[in-house]
Amino acid sequence: MTLRQSLMNSIEDLKREVANMADLALANLREGLKAFKTTDLKLAKEVMAKDDEVDKYEEEIAKKALKIIWKEQPVASDLRLVTGILKLITDLERIGDHASDIAEMTLHLEDNRNQRMLPITSKMAEIVEQMVLSSIQALVKVDVVKAREVIQEDDEVDALFQQLIQKMTNELKNDKLDPNEAIYVLMVAKYFERVGDHAVNIAEWIIFMVSGKHKNTLLF
Repeated sequence: MTLRQSLMNSIEDLKREVANMADLALANLREGLKAFKTTDLKLAKEVMAKDDEVDKYEEEIAKKALKIIWKEQPVASDLRLVTGILKLITDLERIGDHASDIAEMTLHLEDNRNQRMLPITSKMAEIVEQMVLSSIQALVKVDVVKAREVIQEDDEVDALFQQLIQKMTNELKNDKLDPNEAIYVLMVAKYFERVGDHAVNIAEWIIFMVSGKHKNTLLF
């Protein structure tokens, strides 16, 4: 096996590990929302416990990435790719944290949650899940076009979040929503909004892998 083949095999293995980490973070995100919707305390605690697995993935991927830099000595695009992975796994780890945060909100809710707020939150969840999935697909293929599409989708998430705030404000004014419940619903929506931001960050690091620029700043 040549040095180049060894490097490419190591990079492909690294990308597979990132995809596995993303799959776990996304699964936790879906289960966290499910627990929140159904007030499933058992499921919520399971999601919170699984966050440690996401953290372990981050540690192992970081070690492998640093080993590639040290052992394989990649240059140019290969070095940007490995460096980008080192950066974006932090965002994946934060997505895992937010899944745990959403699950934790379930522990504070009663069974009388306001169903009128959940459709908007569910729509946000649907979009951000696809954003994260698309960002990882973009990573596997190093697809800048797909990465840019992820960034554009964030506007819809932000719009839905503002819609939720407006609807919630009206409900509170008309005494149709319990204030305590409103806080938890709003926090869950905010966590999903942040997940969208992390998906955007991942997409921006993918663009960096190709261009050497991060948010219009030339790094190398």
